[in-house]
Amino acid sequence: MTEESGHVFRVTATWSPEEKKGEIASDSALLAVPHAGATALGGTGAATNPEELIAAALSSCFVQTWTIFIQKLKVPIEHPVVRVTCTVEKDPAGGFHITRLDVAPQVPAALWNERRADVEKTLQLAEKYCIVSKAVRADGSVLRVAPDVA
Repeated sequence: MTEESGHVFRVTATWSPEEKKGEIASDSALLAVPHAGATALGGTGAATNPEELIAAALSSCFVQTWTIFIQKLKVPIEHPVVRVTCTVEKDPAGGFHITRLDVAPQVPAALWNERRADVEKTLQLAEKYCIVSKAVRADGSVLRVAPDVA
């Protein structure tokens, strides 16, 4: 879907205070999952949590972007895998906040030893062009909170 000068993707989240869980659904209907708070943060742990979803968005975007550059530079990684770790700590201002996102693309040792410069180049390009990595680094992205009063 496009809107003015960009592409727009919408996701709606609902929440049941009684059950302490909700649903997430995209307008495309391709995403429909339950969500809840992580037990480590005082939630029920009954479903995926926002921190996992941020890690999922980053890993999904990064692996897709990385694959583009693996193919362009002909680096022989047939099935790219990226693991993302999201670290959450207490926020001095109250609550919690994400303090670190670690992206760990899986690279075979033999390939790393033989073509390290090429692998590093693919990773640099993936980090530069991955839409989600840019967003979590706040490279020009803007968070705007405005009520939709109906």
